[in-house]
This record gives sequence, structure tokens and C-alpha cells, in this order.
Amino acid sequence: MRIEQIIQEKGREQFYNYYKSLGYDHKTAAALALFTYGRYRFDKFSIDGLYEALCRGEEYLPPEIWDARKHMVNQMRRPYGSRPLGYASSANTSASFPAPPSIKIGAAAAPGKKERGIFSKLASSIKSKAPERSSFAAEDADCDGYDGASFSASAAPMGYGAPPLMSESFSMAEDSASYMPAPPFTAGYSAFPMPAQAPSMMNSSASFYSAPPTPAGGPVPLDPAGAMGYATDEYEQIEEKDARTTIAEPTSTFRMTTNTASAGVILNQLRNERRIDKSMVRIEEMLNYFRYESTLPGDEMFNLSYELMDAGDRKKYLYINVQGREEVKDRQNIIILLDVSGSMDENAEQTQAIIATILSKLGNGDKLSLVTYSTRDHVEIEAFTVNGYEDRIRILEKLLSIEINGCTYGSAGIETAYKIGKKNYIEDGNNQVILITDGDLNFGITDKGGLEELIEQKKKDHLFLSVIGTGLYNYKDDKLEVLCKHGNGVYRTVNSLTDVRKSIDEEYSSLVNIIAKDVKAQVEFNPEIVESYRLLGFENRTLAREDFTNDKVISEPFGSGGYGVALYELTMKTDAVPAESGLKYSRLVTTGSKEAGTIKVRYKEPLAEVSHEIEKIITSAEASFTDNLRLAFIVYVCAEKLRGSDRIGSGEIALAKQLYAELGNSIREKNSADLFKLAGILEKSESELGIGIRESRFPW
Repeated sequence: MRIEQIIQEKGREQFYNYYKSLGYDHKTAAALALFTYGRYRFDKFSIDGLYEALCRGEEYLPPEIWDARKHMVNQMRRPYGSRPLGYASSANTSASFPAPPSIKIGAAAAPGKKERGIFSKLASSIKSKAPERSSFAAEDADCDGYDGASFSASAAPMGYGAPPLMSESFSMAEDSASYMPAPPFTAGYSAFPMPAQAPSMMNSSASFYSAPPTPAGGPVPLDPAGAMGYATDEYEQIEEKDARTTIAEPTSTFRMTTNTASAGVILNQLRNERRIDKSMVRIEEMLNYFRYESTLPGDEMFNLSYELMDAGDRKKYLYINVQGREEVKDRQNIIILLDVSGSMDENAEQTQAIIATILSKLGNGDKLSLVTYSTRDHVEIEAFTVNGYEDRIRILEKLLSIEINGCTYGSAGIETAYKIGKKNYIEDGNNQVILITDGDLNFGITDKGGLEELIEQKKKDHLFLSVIGTGLYNYKDDKLEVLCKHGNGVYRTVNSLTDVRKSIDEEYSSLVNIIAKDVKAQVEFNPEIVESYRLLGFENRTLAREDFTNDKVISEPFGSGGYGVALYELTMKTDAVPAESGLKYSRLVTTGSKEAGTIKVRYKEPLAEVSHEIEKIITSAEASFTDNLRLAFIVYVCAEKLRGSDRIGSGEIALAKQLYAELGNSIREKNSADLFKLAGILEKSESELGIGIRESRFPW
């Protein structure tokens, strides 16, 4: 059987084509598309060996795993009928199993002379594998049941405990006709009781119910869209703010951000037909996710631009874009910190694509370290200098040998990653820790206050921490926000191959090359021109007026070429007569200026503690706008609909639809797939797209 046919039958074309686009050869792209780390129990993988087995037409599954897989699928058939849940291949719905293959590759395969030489080269930097699973048994018993569950197909209740063992068991292709939702109970969730007579997720007519009312304070535990689920996601509460009058509060101050994590979460919820909670929707991060047209700065760190649009009834919308310059360091010291605890099992495919993408971006002479953590932290690769294509292949082979199980001792992993980063620090280079996790820290330092203190201490070593969040059902967004904000890094959410391509491949430079930190923005409005304003989003990023010039108040960083977008709703004055302050002992005194306001941005260079400040004057209140503001307004309206907010009505929705129709081709081409999702949101009623999603299928 030809490799191409195997890839096609297993629905792996998108993964294969993506790995090819990164520069990997046919052999490596095929192996990575068909095999995912965490599924096997061997110390070493040979891509040559995997490929040879595929060429012989043999399924690469050792007999002991093959038997476990048969048992798993048979168990899964019981509550769900003949087709195993999560098995994405439409070519084989009966899941018949041929005889176990006779060969074993991996640890049992003796490397050739060339292979021995390369592994010898890696010997000083690639550490020995962690102890076998059995040595973790006592510690695993102390973990939360849903995270510490080790793989045992025979112990899994009614098919819910066994993870998929082959990549073909779950296709991440968004537009694939064979896509099926992952089961809500997997290896990381086997301790939950199985609901009686749970409806099949395969039934497109299954109804989804909303979670109980949100508590008054603290993190928001969510119930997924399916009646079978027990989600433990956590997000910071969002309390929408009312408009401010310019007489009482002429300035608006906030932490500017380039983060897009909320948009990644929202798209993942829609993709997997799960309910959306108000606190998931951070408007500013949804605005940042989309691509606008802006001019890169010259000598300055940032280019500030603004646009104004009339919306009738004295209302205008102000669009602000803070565009960072492009600045890439010549040398890189990258430390990948990978969560390999039990709850990460469902995220292995996208995680493997993330790491392969990062590896493809490294130049010869760059350093790469790989630290994993579960019940314990473990150094897989330390400061290995990458020179040539074969080095990248051997690192990927090391990745394939890593196992997923155990608790989540994240703080230990952070300590180790920073220690390695400090030890191998490159002066005038890019020194970056990249954390890949679902944020479920249940061992060591687990509270947000403790994590904040830990990262504040570690960032004194001048290393930056960026976060790539991934996962369903047990996603701890609130903790990842803390780590990212205090680690001077950026925050992305990745849950599909499309996410990997956009947020990691296309935006890699902004992910790892930090050009500025503690970026704050302040807009001062002229009370003679603007009566009131409302900053849309930024509810958890607002600052006091005096915090803008206080260099001890931290903010967030910008990566190379990154941008941050802000949107204001303004109510304009009807005449030139300033309103009274309403105060007994003071009166409003204005300068008579015809300017509408002033935008200020304050920032520090990456390793400095002294701030710089730039500003731009909003010279007039006359409307002048482009497709940038049209797009931003559409995104805003969609975000409010997803919140179930009463801040928008039929007028705003109608205007958003009109602006959508007016968008030019350049903006459409930059955002084609995502614009299609926005169009679908605009067409949905609030009963379908509010606090609870009840539709079982979406048009996209």
C-alpha cells in the first residue's frame, strides 16, 4: 500500500501537507502525520524505521498495544453502537482488526551506523527517559482523579478510560466531513461517574443545556454543551463597565495587549459545540485575533493610528491600533516546557504540531531545550545546538518517545526551565521559555497568588515566558493569564491545526521576540467635544489614571510586529458649550481646543526599567475610517452577542451586517475563514448565541 493511500484513508492529508509546508521531507511528514507522541512505550523512535514499516503496509502497533486498542474499541461500542466514538476515519466504520503485525520498531530496532553517530552526538544533551509508569503509582494516587489516571484499557469504565492509540483516531481537520467530537471522558477523566443513559454525541439532534447560574465571584466552573460532560474550565469573571462622562473622568487608562487567547477559546467552543460563558469573551483579545492593515513604525517603537466612524444619534466609534516594529534577534535560546500530565492526552496532536513548528523556525546555531512535567519534571533535551536537518529529525524522534500520564507539577517544571534558560543565557539573543499546557496545575504551587510570586521572581533572570494554551473541559485560562502577564510573554490558544498555522507558524516572531514590556495606553478626551466614552472590553485590564506614569505598575509585552487594538464607543456633544461639573466648590475649565483627544502609549525596552512615552493627537471629531474600523466593529458586535450582552440591539447588528457587506477584498483575503465564522454569528439569534449555546451544529 502506498504511503499516500494510507495518509488519505486515515484522513491525515492536512497534517501531512502542513508538515511538508514547514520544510520537512516526505518521510518525516508522513511519520509525524501518522504517529503522535504519548501513544507508545518505547525509549527511542526512528523515523526511518517508522517509514519502512509503513512502506511494507504494516500498521505500526506492537501486539500488546494492538490488543489494548481492540479492547478499548469493543468497550466503546457498548454504549454507542457499532462505530467507536472518536474514530474519525469514514473508510472503516466497522473497525475490523487484522492480525497483529509481526515487527517491532522503536526501542527494539537497532540503529544503523549513521544513526548511532547522530545519537552519540545527542547523548550529552538528551537525557535518559523518566522512570517507568509504575514508579509513579504512589504519587499518582494523590492526584485529582481526572488528571492522574494512568492508561489502562481494561480498567476503563464502559470505554471512557482509554486514550486513542493512533493519530487516525481523531481528525482535527475543521472542515472534514468525517470529524466527530472527542468523547468527554478520556484518559484524563476516567474517575468521573458515567451518567445513566447518556445520549450519544454522534447524534446531531442531541440538545445541549446551560450550566447553573454563575457564582457572584471567583473562577467560573463551566458545564460543557453536552449533557454528558463535567467541565472544570476556569476563567476570570468579567463585569462590563458603563460609559464614563468626560467631565468627571476625562482619561481612560488600560494595559495594552497583543494577546489573542480568548478568540482561540471561542473558536474552539464553536468548533466543538460547547456552550460559551460570558467570562470567556474578552473583546480586546477577539479584536487582536483578526488581521488589519497598518504601517510598521520607522525609528519609533510603535506606530499609533486611529479612525472615527459615525453610528447615528451622536454616537461614534473610535478605533485605535498600536503597531509594534519588527525586530528579530539573530540567536535563540528556546526552552520548551511541555505539560505531559494525564489531562494533556487529548491535546497531543496539536502539541506535536506546535513543537514541530517551533523546531522548523530555529536556525543553525540556535539552542533548544525540552523540559516535560507531570508527576515530576524531567529534562529531555538541554541546550542542544541545532545544526542541520538531521538534528531536527532526532529531536522529533525524541519527542515521539515521550509518554503522557500523571499529575501536573507545573511549578517544578517552571523552576527547571528557568534554571536551564539562565544557565545557557545568550547575551543580545532571544531567551524564551514557551509553556504548552491546559493550565491544570494540581501539584506544587497551584494558586494564582503563588504562581504570580514565582514568575515575578523568575523574570528577574531576564527570560521571557510565553504561554500556548490548549485543551477542552479542564482548561485553566485564569492561571495561564497570570503566568503570561507576569512572565513578560504573550498568550495564545491552540486547539486545531488551523490554530497552529495561524498563531504559531504565521505569528512565531511575535510569540518569541519581545520588543517591549509593560505597555500601557491612556486616552484623554476633550470634554468640549466628547460627552462620554465607553472602552469596549479591557474589563480586567483597566488601570487608575496615576498608574500610567507609575513604572512599578506592570503591564503586558509586545512581540515583534505585534499589534494591539482598542475600540471606544463615544457620545459626542451637541454644541460647543461645556457642561457644568455639577460640583459645589469647583467648575469645569477648558482650553477651548478643537482636538477630540490625545492617545498616549508608555513602554519599557525588554531589559530596562525606565519607561518611554509617545503620543498622537486626535485632531478632529470628523468621521474618517477604513476597512480596519469596519472589521473591528463587526468583531465587537459578534463578541457582545456571544456574551449575551444587552449592550447591543438590532441597530448595531444591522450596522455590522452592512459593514460586513462593504469590506474590501484585502481584508476578506486576510481573514477569509474567520470572517465566515463572524458572518454565521451575525445571522444567529441571541437565543442561539448567548450565555448558553443550544444548537448542536453550526453552519461553519
